[in-house]
Amino acid sequence: MAIGHVVIFTFMPDLPTATLTALAESLDALSAATAGIESYQHGPDLRIRPGNADYAVSAVFTDHDALTAYMTSPEHQRIITELIVPHLRDKSSVQFPVSSH
Repeated sequence: MAIGHVVIFTFMPDLPTATLTALAESLDALSAATAGIESYQHGPDLRIRPGNADYAVSAVFTDHDALTAYMTSPEHQRIITELIVPHLRDKSSVQFPVSSH
């Protein structure tokens, strides 16, 4: 069963632009190097509506094992520790079954 994984981040107001760039580049590299990803998108909020979070990651993994491998990989842990946590105000995530239609 494919699994959807969505994470939204709200950062502190003083998030450096260079950190956001490094986050995007790191997520691109991580997703390209990780087996079992059917789709992977991420990016900053477009600021169309007030009160939104700042950044989102949306991915579909082939199965639970692929999601677990991604979430426990050393590079994923580095991204969280170095690029996200120091600037994080709030995070929400959800994992859900993805149907084939």
